Amino acid sequence: MRRMRVVVILILAVVVTTLAGCGKKALIRVNGEKITKDEFYSRLERVPVQTPQGPQMAGRFIVQQLIAEKLVEQLAREQKVEPTEEQINKKITFIKKQSGGDLRKVLAARGMTLENLKHQIAVEQAFVNIVSKGVNIPESKVRKVYEDGLKQPNSPWVRPEQVRISAIICSNKDKAEKAYKLLKAGTEFGTVALQYSEDELTKQTQGVVGWVARTSNVPQIVKDLAFGLKPGEFSKPTLIEGKWVIIKADQRRPKKITPYEDVKDVIREQLALQEGTKKNDFRTAIRNFTKKADIQVTSSTYKDIPDMIKKEATKAIELAKPGATGTPGTTAPRR
Repeated sequence: MRRMRVVVILILAVVVTTLAGCGKKALIRVNGEKITKDEFYSRLERVPVQTPQGPQMAGRFIVQQLIAEKLVEQLAREQKVEPTEEQINKKITFIKKQSGGDLRKVLAARGMTLENLKHQIAVEQAFVNIVSKGVNIPESKVRKVYEDGLKQPNSPWVRPEQVRISAIICSNKDKAEKAYKLLKAGTEFGTVALQYSEDELTKQTQGVVGWVARTSNVPQIVKDLAFGLKPGEFSKPTLIEGKWVIIKADQRRPKKITPYEDVKDVIREQLALQEGTKKNDFRTAIRNFTKKADIQVTSSTYKDIPDMIKKEATKAIELAKPGATGTPGTTAPRR
């Protein structure tokens, strides 16, 4: 449910501009009767969403966030620390590498276009640049954080060996044996899972469970079965925690260590944020900048927001910093 709310927030930010000026046109027709874009937009504004400040209507939150983002961008410009094209492109490259080279999947998952993503990165980078202004992190310190991280049990730089599995889960052995016979006869695993699996999740995904590592929080017998199979092989029905389960190994990928060169900029930025928070009084800066800002909202529905933001000026930095929408910030490392 929370993921759905986050998607709504992101979509709203895009449709604000997409729908402007064409609200009376039909977006949908049902038996010839139109549903306008104004109706869609009005309904979307009123969708309740979970925000860092608690539950709000989506439209109200988006107005606050758009103002906050603009203030942070303007403050970065005033302080002469605007995000550079190089910084933005580095983040795009980092995200692309972490997603396996397919940026389209990232954009689709976030409900964004490339321009939307670049804007989000620019706002986040403006925040980073304001906070870390004048901070210099030596290479030796960055290298030490990376090497220390490699030694951690769940290192952010290490992806362990994994097996992507599917499963058919039945409450009794007879049903599991029938499913197993169909699989042995060559019936596709997803088809059998859809017909025989009694677990709603695996039924909906046609058996697909996901990636399992030796350190995953699943029963040991599941890990033993998964790592004992070659890709394409499936197990006999096995009793696991009161259910009869057939495990299939779909794919296998080896342990992977993220190279230092790929993450050194991310580490340096995180360290600079930590040091900058101690050194620079960015809350005072954003509060003073917000209080003197000329903010105008033409919609009567949201006319109180500028005064509210001025009274609680430090919220601007909270609304615009990485991860404020509930989506992962681009400054955070991803495995």
